[in-house]
Amino acid sequence: MDEYLQTLDNENDKLLAKKMANIISQVLPDAEVRLSYGLVGYYQPKQICFFGIYKNHIGFYPTDKPIDHFINEIKPYLHDKTTLQFTKAVDEIPVELVQKIALWNLNN
Repeated sequence: MDEYLQTLDNENDKLLAKKMANIISQVLPDAEVRLSYGLVGYYQPKQICFFGIYKNHIGFYPTDKPIDHFINEIKPYLHDKTTLQFTKAVDEIPVELVQKIALWNLNN
């Protein structure tokens, strides 16, 4: 995670990355965290999810499996086939949704 934080230009982006890491780590405490494709990835042992902080949004990549399962809940955030985008406001990150998707992906 420290390596990823060094790639971010400003303190707000670092805060957002730490927040996303905390949200996911709460439900995946045993996951291995590593950089993959320039994103923060969570593995336990399979790929569970990834996130990245961009200029205008937070990208959350839960892989393709949970998309159909959570389609009704993720519609406001779905950008591509498997990409969710959140605004860059700490208090607007859908914490419960991110955690629910991560746990579902771990168990399915």
